[in-house]
Amino acid sequence: MSLAINGGSIPLPAGFFVISLIGWWCLGVGCVPSKVQIQAAPEFDPSRITSLAILPFQTIKTPQWGNSSTRGGVRDPEEIRTQFRLPGTDQVNGTDSRKVRYVVPATAAHRITTQVVSALVNRPSLRVIGPEESFAVLGKGSQKGEPSLSVMAQEVGTQLKVDGILTGLVSTYREREGSRLGANPAAVGFEVYLVRPSDGTILWTGEFFEEQKPLNQDVVGFFEKGGGFVTADKLAELGVEKVMKAFPVGLADTGSAQSLREGSP
Repeated sequence: MSLAINGGSIPLPAGFFVISLIGWWCLGVGCVPSKVQIQAAPEFDPSRITSLAILPFQTIKTPQWGNSSTRGGVRDPEEIRTQFRLPGTDQVNGTDSRKVRYVVPATAAHRITTQVVSALVNRPSLRVIGPEESFAVLGKGSQKGEPSLSVMAQEVGTQLKVDGILTGLVSTYREREGSRLGANPAAVGFEVYLVRPSDGTILWTGEFFEEQKPLNQDVVGFFEKGGGFVTADKLAELGVEKVMKAFPVGLADTGSAQSLREGSP
C-alpha cells in the first residue's frame, strides 16, 4: 500500500491501514457517553438477596423537554424532579433552549416493568414476586396519599417476607419520528432501584439513558440495533437487557455451575 504525492508514491507500513481502521472505530465509539451507570451501597451483598418483590415502575410526573442535554456519563432529561432521586445527586434547572415538552406515557412504565420481570423470573437462585401481588399488598395498608419509596418497600417487604424490593422510574420515553432509514431518533431513560425492606435503604441503582445516534457517531450502537433507527419500545428492551445484565442478584447458582464446568475435565 502506498500514498500518492505529486505523481510519485510513498510506500506505507503494512499496519497503516489497520491502525487507521482502529482509529476510525475508536472515534465512532469514544464519542458516545456511557448508556448505563451502576451504583451500589458499601453494604450491598448480592448473595444475601434470595427473594425479590417487584413493584410497578412509575413515570416521572414533570413534563420533559423534547430533546435532552449531556451531563456526563448517562444522559438524562434536562429537567427531572422526583421523590425517588438519590441523596447527593444533582438537579439541573430547565432552560428555555428546547422546543417542545412531552409527558412520559404510563404505558412505558408498564412495559419496562414487564421486561424487568421477564429478565429475573428464570434466575435459578431467586424467588420473584410479581408487581401485581406486590402492589396489592399496598392496598391493604392504612397509608394515606402517595407513600414514599422507603415506606412502600418496608410495607411490602414486611407483608411478603422478601429480602429486597425492586422498583424504578421511567424518566424519558420519546418515540422515533420517521423511519428506520432516517428519523429524529427515539430516546429512553429509566432508573432501577433495589431497596432493603428493613429500613428502606437503596442498596443498588442502575440507570440507563440512550438517544440513538447515527452511524458516524455510534458505530457499535447503530449496528447493535440492526443498522437502523429503532422505536422507543425496542430501545427500552435493549436498555433493560443491559441493566439487568449488570444486576448481580440471583446469579449464584449460574456462576457456581459455570465454575464447575470450567474446572471439570
